[in-house]
Amino acid sequence: MKKSLSVNGHVDVATQSDLMRALMVSVMEFMARTGMSKSAIQHVVLQCASKSTSRRRGGQLPTQAAVAFGCDTIAGAVLRAWHKFPMYLDSAARPVSLRLDGPEPNLSSLILSQNSRAEPKAVARSMLNAGLLRMKGAKAFLPEKDAATIGALDPLAVDHIAKTIMRLVETATRNIAKSRDKLQLIERYAHVPNLSKSEAAAFAAFSRQQGQACLDAIEDWLEARQTNHANNKRSAKGAVNAGVHIFAYIGEPQISTARAPAAALRKRSMQTPAARA
Repeated sequence: MKKSLSVNGHVDVATQSDLMRALMVSVMEFMARTGMSKSAIQHVVLQCASKSTSRRRGGQLPTQAAVAFGCDTIAGAVLRAWHKFPMYLDSAARPVSLRLDGPEPNLSSLILSQNSRAEPKAVARSMLNAGLLRMKGAKAFLPEKDAATIGALDPLAVDHIAKTIMRLVETATRNIAKSRDKLQLIERYAHVPNLSKSEAAAFAAFSRQQGQACLDAIEDWLEARQTNHANNKRSAKGAVNAGVHIFAYIGEPQISTARAPAAALRKRSMQTPAARA
């Protein structure tokens, strides 16, 4: 069923429900694979719904907080192409302003070149609301950033977060599947239980730098091998979504009433970090 666009470029509430339903299906399928019974899963879901309702009293997202499926990946691809390809750059290699429609190059054609099924108006509006684009004059757009980094829980961020969780669950489930025909995908993490709190800022900067370098290399590799689905429908039929998510995390300080022996702490800190491929 095709979703209709509202005036502000968002899709209707049904699409938001579809997105959240897909997220919950992914999570519950994974729960079932761990051996939980249907009744146990239902009990956990009801508990979570009850807690979520009580927490929302301090503020909640607007009801129409969804954008077109795939918008999280399109935004990054559009910004990258806008900063990379000569047709979108001026003589000083800076991005040129683009109108949504009209003579090419325009923003609609740029968006569709990254995903032929995208809704250009919805994507442009979402990127503008997220601070990834800015207006130049009354009708032209310029990129505000060279990457889709989002600093607020707006519709684009909701779309991205939900899909990040679904992709993680899909990868983990694929890797534990018994079928030998399944490709094994990397899904690993590095972790220590006792990073000094004073090193948190340094860790954030280091992981951001290393993660961006990794992503740049992977994006170059992927872009060199993608099909031009905007112009080649035959090759698009054999195309799949592929990518890598990278994120860092810092937990809250653990408050313990009992102090573990020093020997035990040293032993834990020397343990090999859990990893799974």
